[in-house]
Amino acid sequence: MPVLAEKIESDLAPLVMELGCLIVRVMLSSSDRSRTLQIMIEKLDGSAASIGDCEVVSKAISVSLDVLDLIKSNYILEVSSAGIDRPLVKSADFVRFCGKPVVVKTYSSKFDRKIFKGNLELAGEDGIRIVMDVPLANGENGVDLLYSEISSAHVDGFKL
Repeated sequence: MPVLAEKIESDLAPLVMELGCLIVRVMLSSSDRSRTLQIMIEKLDGSAASIGDCEVVSKAISVSLDVLDLIKSNYILEVSSAGIDRPLVKSADFVRFCGKPVVVKTYSSKFDRKIFKGNLELAGEDGIRIVMDVPLANGENGVDLLYSEISSAHVDGFKL
């Protein structure tokens, strides 16, 4: 995670917790015309945040972001629920969702593929193990991935 996104998350996390939610992911993106700060949240119990939760969190953190003045240019703030395809960002996310169906993308090919779909069997300090829906070319149905190899991952909400 980029340094500014980490700073935003660490500065806003206590406020978001006071409002009954947790920050799942902070992303700052830019296009030719605008800059967007996306903050994805979920309820403290791990359930999906409602539109009302997103609205309350958005109003509260908007004021805090103005005071903190971490982003020096104009930006659009988007607060959304993590939803059924919740991203897995931190190692604790992977541990929490062990036994659940996931989709993991890697930076580079491993066993002739970059996308791995299956059940998250194990999440450790350095990486994860996925039992695949479709076996790899070598016939194995399990794959071990280091966190450093993972470009993105999310719960496969349609298989829950």
